[in-house]
Amino acid sequence: MAQTDTPNPPHAAQLLDQIYAALLRSDYAALPGLTIELERELQTPRERLTETSLRVIRRRANRNAAVLLAAQRGVRSARRRLDEIRRSASGLVTYDRSGKRAEVSESRNLTQRL
Repeated sequence: MAQTDTPNPPHAAQLLDQIYAALLRSDYAALPGLTIELERELQTPRERLTETSLRVIRRRANRNAAVLLAAQRGVRSARRRLDEIRRSASGLVTYDRSGKRAEVSESRNLTQRL
């Protein structure tokens, strides 16, 4: 997953590539360890960071941020869908004339029928 922004990208850029790869694999368990390592690296860099190296790191961090936002939206969407499924499993959902949601429990309908 390494990009060819510089011949030898700084270690922080390599860590950002590892985070990116973990995100693409949905390997969220790997993120805490990689994040700690990245924070440690950025606090005490092993090498002098040039302007080019900083641009590489910034570009890769921005790429990762976009992927993280997309993953967050996906998780939020999946949660909403699961909530909809749970609600529909618990009863019929209808809407009144004003467009307000009105849930009808099937168990109530069954007892009314008997």
